[in-house]
Amino acid sequence: MVQSDTDFRQLVETCQHKVYNQAYRMLGNREEAEEATQDIFLKVHAALDDFRGEASLSSWIYRITANVCISRMRRKQLQTSSLDQPRGEDGRSVAEVTADESDNPEEKCASSEMGRIVREQFRRLKPEWAQALSLHYFGGQSYGEVAAAMAIPRATVATYIRRSKLQLAGRLVAHTGKDGVYLK
Repeated sequence: MVQSDTDFRQLVETCQHKVYNQAYRMLGNREEAEEATQDIFLKVHAALDDFRGEASLSSWIYRITANVCISRMRRKQLQTSSLDQPRGEDGRSVAEVTADESDNPEEKCASSEMGRIVREQFRRLKPEWAQALSLHYFGGQSYGEVAAAMAIPRATVATYIRRSKLQLAGRLVAHTGKDGVYLK
């Protein structure tokens, strides 16, 4: 358990990247994710004495992360912005940074476009569905760990993940043809 400021610093150092990544995936904005990460660790620090140990410390932190992000999403009703607009410090867009580094420009373009579409549609999922999907696939957590982090039954996690995958697939079909060619 965290007993001192040094222990808390170590906790932050251990968890900050995962917390930030989770916040970024849910909020879709670097600055918003950075602010949320600060808020999350302030809440964690303030509530450490209330941590009962019923779940793992990381699950408890993930739950706080999800709650803070969902609150921000609901409060601000975040507007989606184009991932093709420069957003990084180097002036490159998120789509450029995450694009496939293949030598084929056509494949590069298709990969970039599909990544943009997937991220856009991911942010349109119900927050709880996006959280479950993100914790499982991007956070590497088991259904049981996701259930503990979200304080919901394991069966509900499975339902959220299944529904989010089906919804994403349906939305992606709207952007692609039967042979995977992008429709504009």
